[in-house]
Amino acid sequence: MDDRLQAKLRKLQALAERGVGGEKTNARRMLEKMLERHGLTLDSLEEERRSTYWFKVKSRMERSLALQVAGKVCQVNKINYLINKSRRNQIGFKLTPAEAIEFEIYFDTMRKALGEHLQVAFEAFVQANRLFGPSADTDESPNLTDDDLRMLEMAAAIKPTAVAKRLPSSTPGSA
Repeated sequence: MDDRLQAKLRKLQALAERGVGGEKTNARRMLEKMLERHGLTLDSLEEERRSTYWFKVKSRMERSLALQVAGKVCQVNKINYLINKSRRNQIGFKLTPAEAIEFEIYFDTMRKALGEHLQVAFEAFVQANRLFGPSADTDESPNLTDDDLRMLEMAAAIKPTAVAKRLPSSTPGSA
């Protein structure tokens, strides 16, 4: 069996096992048809051994995200991982090829989503702590996007951080 066929069968198998609703049913049906067409069995796909797959991570946050995604893909609460001492920006997991494919799909999607959520959280933090200069007053009310509303809602939930002032405040004209 060639690598392309094997990869396609593994993707279908992952969808058939972990898909939702109609997606799961359709994937199972397609998998059975492809196995029959190529004279293979589900057992021949299951006989695979786990091997180490390496994935790039850019930060501790991404490393934590990778651990969470690997746990979800392997359906375990705690997963063993490897860190290459010479390449600390990589994390390794013992996975089957089907799990590795599923991990890549989830990790790429969740990494992008996490970045977007962290950006909104940062903007909310700035708003909650009023970390900006005075703005020009305008009579027009700004048009707020859904992202702006989400950020403002998050900012309302953040308790502002108290900052101890170290210099006495001086007002103009006081001496």
